[in-house]
Amino acid sequence: MKFLLLIHNNAEALEGYSEEQLMEMSGGPAAVVATARELQASGELLSILSLKDPRESKRVQLVGGTPVVSDRPFLETKEFLAGAIVVDCASLDRVLELAARIPLVELRRVEIREVHLDEEDFISAAEIAGL
Repeated sequence: MKFLLLIHNNAEALEGYSEEQLMEMSGGPAAVVATARELQASGELLSILSLKDPRESKRVQLVGGTPVVSDRPFLETKEFLAGAIVVDCASLDRVLELAARIPLVELRRVEIREVHLDEEDFISAAEIAGL
């Protein structure tokens, strides 16, 4: 079963920590990389995405048939999507175990969503439908 682990940062919880302090609280760079390599070797890790600060994002909305691009911030929020991990695990129990190993999970919220369709499933379904 494939799962998407959405990692949400809470700006207030992380406030006052430098990037170096946060990395050390995570066990240090070597520990973070070792965990990623372990999951890659087991075949469970499919993808890791680390997202840039949301203040650097753009938003696109179709208004009257015309794309409107904005760099305005979303409504004020304490949390933002910081990254995501895609895993292929044998069970929900295993993905819960992996989520608990995400660096700084005590300061972050990890949302677990089972993947309904991936790109292979989507293309296969389209081909079956004759699209």
